[in-house]
Formats: sequence, C-alpha cells, structure tokens
Amino acid sequence: MLYLAEAAGAEVVPGSLMRDPVLLALDELVVTAWAGTGDDGYEGYLLRTHGNSWGLWTEGDVFRFDATTGLLETVSMHLPETNLADPGVIARWLELTPVAGVLHRADRTSFTTAVAEVRWCAEDGGVLAGLYGSAAGPVTEPLRLRVTDEFDLLFADGRLAGWLMENPERHLVGPEDDTLDPQPPDPEFAALLKEYFDLIDHPHMDELFDEADPEGQQLLADLRERITLDRGAVHRRSVLSEKLREHTALWYGR
Repeated sequence: MLYLAEAAGAEVVPGSLMRDPVLLALDELVVTAWAGTGDDGYEGYLLRTHGNSWGLWTEGDVFRFDATTGLLETVSMHLPETNLADPGVIARWLELTPVAGVLHRADRTSFTTAVAEVRWCAEDGGVLAGLYGSAAGPVTEPLRLRVTDEFDLLFADGRLAGWLMENPERHLVGPEDDTLDPQPPDPEFAALLKEYFDLIDHPHMDELFDEADPEGQQLLADLRERITLDRGAVHRRSVLSEKLREHTALWYGR
C-alpha cells in the first residue's frame, strides 16, 4: 500500500499506465496529466471521478480516480518556484529504475494533499522534479512509480515524497495547448529551459526583479535572445520565449 496523504492509501496495478501524457504548463505552474472533462463538463467529470478536491477547493496536488474502475486517471502537481539547494536529496531516486504501475483506490473518501516545496532540474535539462518537505529527511525504501510516459511519482517509506519528469522540454505546453507538441526532443532547448528555472526562482526573483534591477532585465533579454526560433522544436521554444517576454513586461513595463 502506498499513501498519497494521511489515511489516503492506494494500491499499485503493476505494468499499467495512465492513458494521458503529462504536460508542463509554466503559466499555471503545474505538471498535469488530465483525462479531460468530456461532454458532460467539469461538474460531470467530478461526478465520474473521486479523490481529493479540485481547483478552487484545494491548494494541494490533485489525484482523481475513475469512479467505476478505481484507477488513477488525473494528476495535477504544483511546480515550485524555489530550487533545491542540495542536489544530493534527489539522488536517492535518480539512481532507481522506474517501476511501471498505476494507482488504484476504491475508497471514495476525500483527502487533502500537500504540494512540492522545491524543484530540481538536471544540468542538461533532461530531468525536472518536485519534492515535498518530507523528502529532505531520512529516506528508506525509495520508489519511482511510473504512472505515465516519462513521469514518475516518488515515494519514500510508502508515502508520497514528490514527482519526477524526464525530458521536460518535450512536455512543455502553452496556454492554448492541450496535447504534446509532436516535434522530437531538442537537447539545446532543454539546456535553455534549465537556465530559465535557474533564473526564475525564489529568492532570485526577489533580488533581481522586485526592485526592477536592470541586471535582471538584461538576464531575461539575453536568455530570450538565445532561444532562436529557426530550428529545433520551434513551437516549444516559442512558448518559453513568450513567457520571458511576459516576465519583462510585468517587471519592467516593456
């Protein structure tokens, strides 16, 4: 039995995966694999699923299970804006081979979850992870449960400790996107996305941008200039380029 929160246990169905891919949305600061509302809309979706609450009714990460099968069909994980200070914390999961399996929860009792407090991105941009506060302490029995393609839930001692995404640049989407960009991996852009996470973090943002520091404006401009839109995964590159433009407009009014 694995636990998403206190008294919120779920079993693993080995070898199975969720049907929807995970998406990385910088505007909402979420990593989500969502089955969609369907023709019956959002309220109908809530009736067809169970788990913890959604949207305005929760500040935690979201897990929704199909009401008929009990299988996990939606996750929505908060993307922290604070970078992990000690990379050694994530190492215990990086050395593991992911185990494929989808969570099954028959109990329809609602529950409340926490959110990841820190994020970590590999130097080459090939991995992005979010860790709960509990991950910083002593960990035994670490587990990487692969619930959908290139996305794992991280457990320690049977309890949820975070999440991990491989090749995050491949999963980057814009505000109007609801599916993955079909373009192949773009390693050059992956490294630029890593630089974005290094730049846009707390307390770095407070130091550079809250006081409208010209150095911060130049850093934003330099990074955006290097995101060329004439090669590689052009759509995904344009998503990050536009996000940098929005940051500049917000902080510097231009």
